[in-house]
Amino acid sequence: MPMTLTISPYVLLLAIAGFAFIIPILSGRIGVPAVVGEIICGILFGLLGFSLEAEGRIVIDFLASFGLIFLMFLVGLEIDFSKVEVHGVKLFILGTFIFIITLGISIFLTTKLGFGLYLALVLSTSAVGLTVPTIRELGLLKSDFGQTILISAFIADFATVLLVTVYTLHFKKEVTWELFLIALVFILFFMVYYVGKLVIWHYPERLSAWFKSDQPTEMGVRAAFALLLVFVALSEIADIKAIAILGAFLAGVMLSLLFRGGTVLEQKLYGIGYGFLIPIFFISVGMQFDLGALTRGGIYLVPMLLLIALAVKIAPSLLFLVRHSLKDSISAGVLLSSRLSLIIAMAAVGLELGLIDTAMESAIIVLALITSISCPTIFKKMHQKE
Repeated sequence: MPMTLTISPYVLLLAIAGFAFIIPILSGRIGVPAVVGEIICGILFGLLGFSLEAEGRIVIDFLASFGLIFLMFLVGLEIDFSKVEVHGVKLFILGTFIFIITLGISIFLTTKLGFGLYLALVLSTSAVGLTVPTIRELGLLKSDFGQTILISAFIADFATVLLVTVYTLHFKKEVTWELFLIALVFILFFMVYYVGKLVIWHYPERLSAWFKSDQPTEMGVRAAFALLLVFVALSEIADIKAIAILGAFLAGVMLSLLFRGGTVLEQKLYGIGYGFLIPIFFISVGMQFDLGALTRGGIYLVPMLLLIALAVKIAPSLLFLVRHSLKDSISAGVLLSSRLSLIIAMAAVGLELGLIDTAMESAIIVLALITSISCPTIFKKMHQKE
C-alpha cells in the first residue's frame, strides 16, 4: 500500500493556491493551457500520497464541486448574445446540426461494436469546462469562431444531459418528479428574466449603482451569488448533479442577458472563479484519478474509445466550413473532443444502473484524462501564432 501523508485542508489549500499561481506562468512558457497544468498538478498530488482527514475531505470536495458549479455559471455569463443577435439563430442551428450528426455517428459506431445506446450518449458529450478556459486564454472567446465552438459544446453537453436523464428514467421504467423539476427550472428562468427586465426598465439608476467599482457593499456580487444559488438549490432538491449544472449555466445566461457588455461585475466574478474556485476543481479532478482502474481491463478499451471519441467530433465539425477555414474546422473538432467531469459522472451513473461494467467505466475515465490533456493542447498549438 502506498504511503499517504495526512495534512490539514488549509495546508492543501495553500499548496493549491501556490500552484494555481505558478501554473499559468509555466503553462504560458511551454505553450499548454493552464487547465492541463492544473490537472497534471492534481495527479502529482495524488501520486505523492496526499490524504485528508474526513472533515478536510468534505471541505475540499465542496470547494471543488462549487468550483464546477461556478465554472458553469461563468460559461453562461461568457456567452456573447450580441453575436446571436448579429447572426440570428445561425450559431445555434449549426451547433444543433453538429450534435445531431455526432449522436448519429456515435450510435452507429457503438452499435457496430456491440455496445448499447448509453455508451453512444456518453461519447456524444463535450467539455464546456475545458473549452471555455482554452479559447479564453487564446483571446478567441468573444470572436465568432470562439462563440461558435462554445455554443456547439454547450448544446452537446446540454442535450446529452437531457437525453441521459430521460434514458435513465425510461430504463428504470418510471417517470419521476425530477422531470417536472427540469421543467420548473426553465419556467423559473423565464420568470426571473421577465421580472429582471421590468426592474431594469423602472429602476435603471439604482441598479447601475450596484455595478460601480467603488460600491462598498458589493451588492452586484451578492445579487449574482443569490441568483446562482437560487437555481442551483432548486436543482439540488432532486439530488441530480446534472440538473444543478444546468441551473448554474442558466443563472449565468440570465446575468448575461440582463447585464451584457463587460461590466465591472463580470471582472469581479471572473476574479473569484478563475482566480480561486475553478483551479481547485481542476486540481481535484487530477487528485481523484484512479490509476488502479488501468489494471481492471479497461486499458484495452481505451484505443477504441479514443478513436470513436475523435471521429464523432471531428467529422461533424467539418460543418464549420460554412463559416470558417479547414484548419479552424478541424481544430474545433479536436477541442470539442475534450471530455472531463460530465463523462466521468455519466460513467458512474451507467455503472450504478448496470448499463456499463467496471472495465468500461475505467476506460472512460482514462479517455477523459487523455482528451482533457491532449485536445486543448493540440488546439492551442494550432492557433498559437494567431
